[in-house]
Parts: sequence; C-alpha cells; structure tokens
Amino acid sequence: MMSQKLNVKLMREISRLLLLSLIFVNVIGVYSNPKANDTVSEASSTPTLKKFTSDLTRLARENRINQNANFEREVSQLVQILAGSGARQPIVLDETGEYQELVVEHLALRLAKGGVPAALLGKRVLKLEIGKLFSEAGSNAQAAVLIESIINELAADKDIILFVDEIDGFVGNAAVSEKLTAALQQSKIRIIGGGSKAAYTEKIEKQAELAALFTPVFIDQNNKIAGNEKSSGEFQGDEFRGDNVSPDLRAMMAEDASGKKRVDVILQAKDADNSVLRTLLSQGKARINDRIGNSDMMVVNLPLSAVNQLSQSGLINYMSPDRAVQMSGHVEDTTGVTLTRAQAATPTRPAYTLNGSGIGVAIVDSGIYADHKGFKNGTASRIVANVNFTSGNTSATEDNYGHGTHVAGLAVGSSSISNGAYRGVAPNANIISVKVLSDNGIGQTSWLLNGLNWILQNKDTHNIRVVNLSLGSTAFDTYTNDPVCRKVHELVSNGIVVVAAAGNLGKNTLGTVAYGRIHSPGNSPYAITVGATNTLGTNARNDDVVTTFSSRGPTRSFYTDETGERHFDNLIKPDLVAPGNKLVSYKSANNLLSGQVNPISDPSLSLLSASDAMMNLSGTSMSTPVVAGAVAMLLQANPKLTPNMVKMILQYTAQPLTNENMFEQGAGQLNVEGAVKLVKSLRSDMDFQTAATGTNIVPADWVAPAAASSIGGGSFVWSQIITTNYGFINGQNLISKYQQVYAFGKSFNDGVVLNSDEYSLDAANYTAGLTASPNVITSNGGALGSGTVYCALGVLISDGVLISDGVLISDGVLISDGVLISDGVLVSDSTQAMSNSITANGDNTPGM
Repeated sequence: MMSQKLNVKLMREISRLLLLSLIFVNVIGVYSNPKANDTVSEASSTPTLKKFTSDLTRLARENRINQNANFEREVSQLVQILAGSGARQPIVLDETGEYQELVVEHLALRLAKGGVPAALLGKRVLKLEIGKLFSEAGSNAQAAVLIESIINELAADKDIILFVDEIDGFVGNAAVSEKLTAALQQSKIRIIGGGSKAAYTEKIEKQAELAALFTPVFIDQNNKIAGNEKSSGEFQGDEFRGDNVSPDLRAMMAEDASGKKRVDVILQAKDADNSVLRTLLSQGKARINDRIGNSDMMVVNLPLSAVNQLSQSGLINYMSPDRAVQMSGHVEDTTGVTLTRAQAATPTRPAYTLNGSGIGVAIVDSGIYADHKGFKNGTASRIVANVNFTSGNTSATEDNYGHGTHVAGLAVGSSSISNGAYRGVAPNANIISVKVLSDNGIGQTSWLLNGLNWILQNKDTHNIRVVNLSLGSTAFDTYTNDPVCRKVHELVSNGIVVVAAAGNLGKNTLGTVAYGRIHSPGNSPYAITVGATNTLGTNARNDDVVTTFSSRGPTRSFYTDETGERHFDNLIKPDLVAPGNKLVSYKSANNLLSGQVNPISDPSLSLLSASDAMMNLSGTSMSTPVVAGAVAMLLQANPKLTPNMVKMILQYTAQPLTNENMFEQGAGQLNVEGAVKLVKSLRSDMDFQTAATGTNIVPADWVAPAAASSIGGGSFVWSQIITTNYGFINGQNLISKYQQVYAFGKSFNDGVVLNSDEYSLDAANYTAGLTASPNVITSNGGALGSGTVYCALGVLISDGVLISDGVLISDGVLISDGVLISDGVLVSDSTQAMSNSITANGDNTPGM
C-alpha cells in the first residue's frame, strides 16, 4: 500500500492530468458536436451526465453509427480491458487524434449488439461533451462542481462508461476536486480516455504512479477509414493444404453433439471483409473479437455448430482454436562470444566492439522489468519500445511472471555484476519488449499474432532485425496452415530473423526420451529452431550434451486430405542447440516464477538489490535468446545478411556433438566464434537479397577460413552442413556462392527434389558443387554429417517415422515405453506439469 504522502501526491498529479483535462481542451469558443443532442435518456437519476454527454450506445442501436472493420483489433483491446477485473483505465492513442472517437463508437456498436463478454452486457458508453460543459461552466470553480457531480453520478450507475477525449494532453491546477483520483483507485467508475501517443509517453508513461492506472490502446495508423483495400503486395505465403478445419477443432465438434459450445477460433479468411462471409458469421451468431492488423486473420467467437457451414462456404482458408501459448526457459565464454568482442580495424571500417549495437531485438514474452540495470546504459534505458497485447491490466513495462526478463537478459543484458559475468550475448542491442504472456506465463495465439503483426509494422522504426520467441504451443497444424507459422514466414519474408524455442518435451512422464514434440512455431522451416544443451557447468565443450528435456524432432504437425488421411510434415528440427540448463540471468521484482525455481548456486547473487537481481532457469526458452543475441552480433558485423544466410552461417559453423542425432541437435551446438569468423570473411558491399544464384559472396582474394574453433581450452571442427526437410547439404559453395534459398521468404527445403528414393537439388535454387544427403545422422563429432544413419529418408517421407529401435511414430507418437499419444494430442496434463518442472530446475547437474 502507498503511504499517505504518496497518495496525496498521486491524487494531485492525476487531478492535474485528468480532471482539468475534462475542461481545458483548447476550446476558445463553444464546441459544437452534431451528436450532442443525443443525450442520456436511460438515467433520469443522472441529470449532469444527461446534460453534458451523448449516448453512443443508443446511437448504435438506432443504426446511426457506421461500422468499419479496420478497427476491430483496437475495439477488441478495449473490450478486454473493460471486461477485466483490474483498476486500469484504457486510453485510446494515435498520432493525430482523428480516429479515437471512431474506435469508441465501434465499441458502442458491440455493446448495442450484445457481442461482448458477460461482464459488459448492459453497459453503455457516454461521450462527455467537453466544449458544452466548459461553455456553461464559465469558470474553473463552476466546472469543478459539475465534474464532481459527474463523478458521483458515474459511481452510482455501474452501467455507464464515460469517454473523455484528449485526456492525456493537458495539465490543470489544484482548484479541481481530487474525487476522480480516489474513484479510479477504488474502481468505482470506468472511463475511456483519448490522447496522443507523444503526450501519453511524456506525461503519463514516464511516471510509474500514473502509468499504473492506465492501459494504452494504440491505434494502427495503417488502418484507414476510407475503404478496406488491402495492399497489392500483401504477403501470401505457402499454399494452404488439406482440411480447412484443424484436427483439434474437429475433435471439439465430435465431443459436442449439440454444437452449442462456444469457442474462440483463429479464422484465416480468403477475404475478411467479404460481405457474404460477414453475413454467415452473423447468422451463426458469431462474434468477431479481434482482427490481426488489416490482414485476413480474425479471432472469432462462435458456436461449434457454425464451423461446418464456414468450412463448406469456400470463403475461408483455415480455422483453428485460439490456443494457449506458453513459455518454453556463464554463456559468453562457452559459446565463444568473449573471443569475438574486440574487432580490429579494416580498410573500410574502424575498430569496434561486437555487441549488437544498432540492432533491434524484439523479446516476445511476458514483458521486461524495465528498472533492471542490465537493460540500461547508465541511467538511459535500452528498451526503445514497450507494447502489451495481453488482456490483463498489467503494464507493458512490468514482468510479474519473470520469464521475459530472464530471457531478455540472456540475449541483450548488460549487467556489470561480477565483472560482467552475467552479460547477455548482445549487451548493446536495442530492446523491444512485446508482451504476449500473462502474469502466469500463459498467452493466446491471438495475442501472439497481434504482437508479431506489430513488429512487422514497426520494424523500420526500431530496426527490428531479430525476434526471440521463447514460447510456443502444441504443433497440430502443418506449418502451411498454422496461423503463427504463417506470420513467422511473413516476418522472414521481410528480412527479420525469427528464433524460436524447440520446446521442453524431450521426456515423457516416465522420464524416457520422446521424439516428435517440437512446438509451434518451432515447426516452421522459416524459423531458426533452438534446442538446449547442458554444459555441465564448464566452459569446455567436449563434455556438452543435449539436455534430457529439450524437444526432439521430427515435426509432427500435419494436414488431413479429403480422404481423412493425415500427412505429417516430419521435418528435421531443431536447427541447432545452445546452452540452456541452469543459466543465471535477470530477475524481475516480485515475480511469480522465481518462487518455483532452485536457488542460485552462488549465494552472493541472492543478496543483490532488485535492480541487479538474478535467478537461474532452464529450458529451450533460455537457449533461444542465446542464439538470438548471436544473430544480433552477426547482423552488426554485416547488416546485409538475409535471414537464411544467418541460419546457414550458424549451422555451418556449429559443433557436432558426439552421439547426438539430428533430431536432437540439428546441425550442432552454437559456435559464435566460428560464426563471426565466417561472417567477417564474406563480402559486405553487396545486396545479398537481389543476388543471382551462383554469385560470389566472398571477395576475389578470399581464402576459406579454417573450419575449426578453439573454445574453453579445446578444439572442434565445424559441421559444415545445413539441414533440410529430410536430410542435409554440404559443400564449400554454401559459404562462397549465393544460393537462391538465401533470398527473403525462402527455406532450405525449396529446391530439394524427391523422386522415389532420389534426393537431389535443382539448379534454380542451388549451385553445383553441393552434396545432398538423405537420412538423419547420429554424429561421431566429425564434419560433413559424418556418423551413422539414425533414420532413413524412406521412412521420413512416409506418414510414419521409424526410430532406430524399430518403434513407429505414425498416427500418434508411440514412445519406446509403450505410451501412445494419439489423435494429435501431444501434451498431457502430467507431461506438461513435468515439463514445467524441468524448465525451472533443469537437469540435475552444475549450472552456469
């Protein structure tokens, strides 16, 4: 609880920012609103409100408000905030102020139609006519009396939500009552504010006490009120395949014969604005909860009885549940980062420190604790943007769960504690916090989609080149249909590297190894999917192993054809592995997760203040940001690299771990020293995106760097391979010649030819001089995929996956202990509970 002194200070400040903003709206003359005569009629007990407000909900019921689909996302955010139990008030923000009332009017439309959660049924939105109030009041004192009366009437009628435009753009004086402040703190009233982004940032967000009372709703400036035309260059992605309804949604339909059960689905329409589709939705009593930007993806609440009609309409591409998304959670020395920091001058570039400078890294997670010193340069924060897409009322600058702060520390932290022993991989990168997980570490697919869409829209503003996804959900849908995988493909097609966690389901409930449990969107061939290694607490790498909990491939997402047969993707994943067992990183204040983990082995770290606090976690959530930080370093060294060139470099220079197969480690373990050495040898004067296949990507006098690295007192060879869908490719031309698969939006699978038992490469995507090898290999620690065959090509391209012990993974996942997980349900409650424990405590060996 705040002290009395703080309460008084807070009340006065909010009074200045809110109460007088109701009056002083730069209105010199009498403000006129064409809707001002439509005043409150429902509440005779609210005479002041009746006199100085317009009832937007009544206007909506009378069809006097025109609907515009472009604001569905913002309206959905308003609904989520207002329906929540928190005390925060929504503020609708844009650059120009022209769209705020339109958004609130569309909220009124939803209220009038009853298309809102139960908590908002019967509510109505009134707009305060500020000009009229100011004109009649005549003086500040008289205005204060009127406002106090309005507050009392609002507190007495819980069904009223008051919209006050331009609320964050003004300051006032002590003449105005502090009653509104107390009413807000005690959740006695509900208001919707309006204002500019700049004023909100300057006058509210920077003051923690004020920011704690508000949740901003940012209007997408790309949403135009004139028509719903989509960009002619709108991303298309892979073709959808098979049944247009996901298998788990089909299962829900089978379990509910009545069809009355309502569910939230991600509907990927062919045209979200199609009038026939909109009519079908309304006839099925569906409710559009959200729209992902201006795309054809919508979040729709509907009864299961409506699914078949939509499926057969010819108007949709794919429909799947709005599934839950969960988090999946010293590195400089063991990854080789320390050896790369100081970069000598070259004829074209002065000496510099390789630390991610200038590169924007988006941490898509549970938020970031902004007051931690590890995210600051002195007193200046390196967090250049904070956005929140959860439905809770927590601030974008908070991390009450603790996962995102820990993840961010590993990727981009700059703590000086213990002489910098707990710095992240890219400690000078710009940080973008995109909050999509709630205070208990759970999110929704729709939140994640909105977060990724925001990144796409703001990539140039913040130079976002890297996205870290230490989260995921069970991978049911083939990557061509999965809405998150499609959004990942879109990001990569726009030059953004997406690094995703493999998941923590490498063991089943009996503790034995389980295959085929890669999470979404780690099942996407366009993402760099990361598994976790256990360094056993040493900088040396000759003892490193894949952790028991790290999810193994192949990907088991699938589509169902018209005959009902399932076709599994069966792609080799992860792409590589990195340290992820008992890693120490940053701790957010009073977070939930820290109470579930083991103590840090160094007791001195437990005595640190909140601004320096540390904790340890394990999981692929932790290995993923280690790779994301490495990506930022590579892009700083050569900003012209494409996402797939980055992926190639990381795989080509990775360390093959002895006795680990490609379903466990991909190409091998992250080797930052080797990756930087290879990047430095490439040309920095060419636009790789526009290069033709076969173009030299190295200087004329190029000499291939030695394909080996020495880290932690030992040496190892590079893998010198890249993995494809069902095999791998090797050859020096991977690093000396441009391959068409390096272009934006491509994958290494493109150009792989499968004819019967043939596995080859086509000339349009790959140059000569490369060798395509089928089979999944168990490594002997050597280069070029040397080792023994673990899984043959003929098995992978069938609909079953034959593991080396003769156990078939077919319609379900049959583990060697005889436990069958079928019908696409890959995670049972007990398995998930076990995986959460693994994430917290890791393998029972020393940590880092």
